[in-house]
Amino acid sequence: MAATNLRSANHVGSVRVLFLGQCLQYGYANVSRTATFAELAASMLRVRFPRLSFDFDFKYLYHPSGLKAILKHRLQISRPDIALINLPVMYAARPWRVNLVYEMAPEVVDTARSFMQVVEGKIRGDNQRLQTTMLDKLFKVRQPITPGEYEQLVEDAVETCKNVSPCRLVLMGPGRFNEDTIENYQVHSPELWAVNQMVLRVAERLGVPVINAQKVLSEFGGEVFTDSNHRWSSYSHEVITREVESVLAGQISDLNSDIDSRYV
Repeated sequence: MAATNLRSANHVGSVRVLFLGQCLQYGYANVSRTATFAELAASMLRVRFPRLSFDFDFKYLYHPSGLKAILKHRLQISRPDIALINLPVMYAARPWRVNLVYEMAPEVVDTARSFMQVVEGKIRGDNQRLQTTMLDKLFKVRQPITPGEYEQLVEDAVETCKNVSPCRLVLMGPGRFNEDTIENYQVHSPELWAVNQMVLRVAERLGVPVINAQKVLSEFGGEVFTDSNHRWSSYSHEVITREVESVLAGQISDLNSDIDSRYV
């Protein structure tokens, strides 16, 4: 049975947004966390909807094999109204460290990883949460998944969660292939960026909004990349932010219009 779209009256006036993804929403060298599309979009949404109270939740997606499990967990625990899922091409381009525990109960690994980030930051004396931890080295290396496997994992996760929760899901695919990169992945070809088409197909089949980051960035040149790799530059984050904020704003407006019609 499909989940109802009606939220509790206690939630009127508040919106919970989950960002599920990797380094693009946490920051990296030359792009601070405050300069990422997720943080910028959050700030813009607060300005656009000054009467709403926002709760933004950020969770790390290690691997698509754990996507359904971590989505179901977050939908039950934090109960987001909207979840934006960032689906990079890297899972199909390079080996990834992941284990059975993550595939079955990713929230356990997520909690342990957050704890290790705090501990390691204190040991170093800088209190910074780095992207990788000693815990990551304990995971088994999994070979790149095929685009077909990737598509099945995403579709299964999205379809399952649509049936158990009223949360509005939004998908975002990878950006562009950087011809000037010096990175050398196990599978390294512009054709691999067809993962973006996979994301678009899943979104169309299941009727969920999608952010076509590849198309948005296609209007620009090398300024959307950091030096010699595929990661987005600060400018790229600013460009993507406008699209992300627009799509999320539309979902928020629809969400609150739906609520208002029931509490008049």
